[in-house]
Amino acid sequence: MKDLFYLFRWQDALEILVLTFVFYRLYLRLRTKKAFRMIFAILALPFFYLIARWIDFPLSVWGFQNLWAVILLFLVVIFQQEIREVLGSISLPSFFLGRSEKITSEVSDRIAESAFEMAREGIGGLIVLQREDDLDEFIHGQTFIDAEVNETLLVSLFTPRSPLHDGAVIIRGNRIRYAGALLPVSQSWGIPKEWGTRHRAGLGITEGSDAVCIVISEERKEVLLAYGGKMEKKENREDLKRSLSGLPVLPEERDQGKGWFARLSYDLPVKVLFLVLVSLLWIFVIGIRQGEMNLNIPVEYYSPPRDLEISGEPPSEINVRLKGSQRLLSSVKSDHIRVRVDLSAAHRGTNQIPISEANIVTPAGIAVTHFYPQRVRIQLSPASLPGKK
Repeated sequence: MKDLFYLFRWQDALEILVLTFVFYRLYLRLRTKKAFRMIFAILALPFFYLIARWIDFPLSVWGFQNLWAVILLFLVVIFQQEIREVLGSISLPSFFLGRSEKITSEVSDRIAESAFEMAREGIGGLIVLQREDDLDEFIHGQTFIDAEVNETLLVSLFTPRSPLHDGAVIIRGNRIRYAGALLPVSQSWGIPKEWGTRHRAGLGITEGSDAVCIVISEERKEVLLAYGGKMEKKENREDLKRSLSGLPVLPEERDQGKGWFARLSYDLPVKVLFLVLVSLLWIFVIGIRQGEMNLNIPVEYYSPPRDLEISGEPPSEINVRLKGSQRLLSSVKSDHIRVRVDLSAAHRGTNQIPISEANIVTPAGIAVTHFYPQRVRIQLSPASLPGKK
């Protein structure tokens, strides 16, 4: 496979860098999800393929060459739900530019207004603000919503007549992602006795992740903010807004103010790993795209016996069938290959000289599968002496 690098182009280098960037951004999105194992398995296939070729495992090589598309389809079918959710939540600016999906001040206003309106009307609720940690591993029973955040929708989701009022609303960025989500309940011993299941659930999601949870109590008509396993009461809307805007900065938000070198060197081992895997993927794809072609190759005769020379018109070319990578074959010309015939053992008169693959000189990575004719007929006669007619 190392022979493929003779045809390595600047376009290939650019493609490898672009794919490395894309896979790294996908890694940031999927690293806390089960689907990340699928992406890693797909990228690892070329690595195992190269090992199988190096050790010479013909059955494994055949399997990778013919079944890797089936394996890819099988993995996609298994994790279709995770892939659908991730792709549905990705926006192009945040994916390519690395902008974190932070909640804007306008959305914070709407959340705060909704929370205190629900408290005034005696409507209980749980509003979870997702930050860096993925919450799909903690919640269950949720209903996918994907809607804009507004006061009317938030209040209506928690009204007793709503079928989703018993669960929590999950907000990611500036959109409502889920409703009716069931949260893990905190098992802490320090929770006040008057707190019910809703308070314990709001505290539990913040103990296992960096999420923020707003708890609205329907009995005491109060609003509490839970973060980092702690909960505090908010007196009014402005107090809640200040707390939301004063949350610790996420790593991605912090990196936005750094220079390009600092951002490039951040998480460098993982980036190098993806660069290596994508390079192996390039070798894998280029290597398995095999093809065949026919060429008429010129014949070179050398080392005739002393005092003998070729007479007549011997065959000047033979037809050769070549096999190799399509990339390599596309660059091969007839003048790149030679058929060299040794005449040192020939004799005066007619000679039938056999040709073997050893006589055919091909570029690295190209194999000869067939050639015709397999013998050449050479006529040798005494050489003319200089000056003699």
